[in-house]
Amino acid sequence: MIMKNLLFAIIFVSVFAAVSQTAFAQQCDRARLTPIKCGYYEEGYQDGVSDARSNQSNDFRRYRSKLDNQYESFYQSGYDDGYSSIQPFARWSDRQRNTYDQGYDDGKDDRQRNISRLPARYEGQYDRQFEAYYNKGYLDGYDNRQKSYDTPISGSPRQDGPIGIPATRPRGTTTGTAVWSGRVDNRVNIILKGNEIRTQSVAGIVTNTVQSMQGTLPRRNATLVVSRLDGRGTVLVVQQPNRGNDFTGIVQIYDPRRGTDNYSLRISWTSANTVEAYAAGKVTWKGRVDARTLIRISGEDVESIDEWKTGLSGVTFNMQGYLAARPGSVRVNKRQGRGTVTIVEQPNAQNDYSAVIRVFDEGGGADDYELEIEW
Repeated sequence: MIMKNLLFAIIFVSVFAAVSQTAFAQQCDRARLTPIKCGYYEEGYQDGVSDARSNQSNDFRRYRSKLDNQYESFYQSGYDDGYSSIQPFARWSDRQRNTYDQGYDDGKDDRQRNISRLPARYEGQYDRQFEAYYNKGYLDGYDNRQKSYDTPISGSPRQDGPIGIPATRPRGTTTGTAVWSGRVDNRVNIILKGNEIRTQSVAGIVTNTVQSMQGTLPRRNATLVVSRLDGRGTVLVVQQPNRGNDFTGIVQIYDPRRGTDNYSLRISWTSANTVEAYAAGKVTWKGRVDARTLIRISGEDVESIDEWKTGLSGVTFNMQGYLAARPGSVRVNKRQGRGTVTIVEQPNAQNDYSAVIRVFDEGGGADDYELEIEW
C-alpha cells in the first residue's frame, strides 16, 4: 500500500511539473526581462509551435535572417519551449488524407497554370469539414513541397511568410461573382470584403441564408452589379468598394411588405487594375514605434503592423503611385528615428508581390520615425 501511494505521488508530481513547465513556456518574466527580450522569446515560442505542428525539424536557425545576435539566445529559448510543447499527432483518416491530396493536386495545377495562390477559389468542391486539410494540401502543392501526411492541424494551417511575417491578404481577382439567398423581412445588408460575405440585419429579420463566392474582391476600386433572381422588394448596391471604406462593398435588400419573402441575388464585380505594368512610386511613412513594427506595401495599400503589440501610434503615410503585381525592388531611406530599418521582403510571387519593411527600436520607450520607401 505504501509503495502504491508513493508511486501515485511520483506520477502526480511528474504530471504537475510537466503542466507547470508548459504553462511557464507560454509566458515571459517581464519583471526580470526587458520587453525586447520577452518579444524575442515569445516570437520564438510561436515559431517553435508552428514548426512542430507542421512536422518540421527542431531548428531555430532557419529563422536566423530575422534575429539580432544579442537577442538570439532569448529567441532560441522560446523556440525550444514552443517546439517541445506540441505532442505527437495521430494518423490522419482516409477522408482527411484524400482531401489533402485533392488540395495538393489543385495547388500544383494552379502553379503550373501560373495563376494566383488562392485555395478559396475551390470552395464548395470539397468537404468543408476537412477544409484545413484541403488548404494545407493546396499550399504544399502550389509551393512545390513534398506531400506531408499525419501532421498536426488546428484550423487552417499557418500561412505566414518565410520569416514569420503575417500572411498577406489575397490581392483579388479582376472579376468575380457572389450568389446569396435567404428569407428577408424589412431591410438587410449583404457585405462583401476580400473573399468573405457577411449578412447584417439593418431592420427586421433574415433567416435561412446560403451564400457562395467565386473569386476575391480586390483591395482596389471595383464596380459591383447586383441582379435579383427572386424576391418581391428592391435590391440596390449602396456602397462601392474604395479606399475610404477599406474596399468593402454593400448590397441592400428592402422588403417593405408585411411578412417575409425569399430572395436570391447574384452579385458580380469588375476591377480594371488588379494587375498593372510596373511603375515607379513612393511612400512617405511616419509613426511612433516601440520595439518592432512591420510596414507592408501591396498595390495601393499600406499596412502597419505592431509586431510585438508593444506600442505603435501616430501612423500616417502618403503614397504616390502603386506597387504593381510584378517582381520588383524597393529601397528605404530613414529620415528620422534612432533604430534600424530593414527591407525583409522584396515583391515576388510567393508573397503576392508585397514589400515588407521592418522598423526595430530597441531603446527604452518609443521613438518617432519617418521613412521614404521607393521603387
